[in-house]
Amino acid sequence: MKMPISEICDRYSIALLKKERANAENQSEIEEFGNEIKKYQNIEDYIQKLIDVNGKIWDLESDIRKGKEGELGLEEVGIRAIAIRELNKIRVGYKNNIVDMFKEGYKDIKMNHASAD
Repeated sequence: MKMPISEICDRYSIALLKKERANAENQSEIEEFGNEIKKYQNIEDYIQKLIDVNGKIWDLESDIRKGKEGELGLEEVGIRAIAIRELNKIRVGYKNNIVDMFKEGYKDIKMNHASAD
């Protein structure tokens, strides 16, 4: 099964962040996703929105991923978890808009989950 464009855009934005922030050696991944994205018109705004929201999520998760929960304190970890949930809600909305725009793939629907609005 082919990956839907909404998923390609999300993964592309994350691949760009990995290259920028972690100096990842992932140029072939970026090129492959980029070549697929070029087949779609008027998608650039969604790419930028996904880069922005995924970057914010990355920033909030960074210290937690590094195992610095003790330094942050449980209150700060909780605050970040809620912020991540809210940003993920926005991210899912962008991906669902891409599904609507191109009539390709399936919407991400959260059931009984705080990010489901």
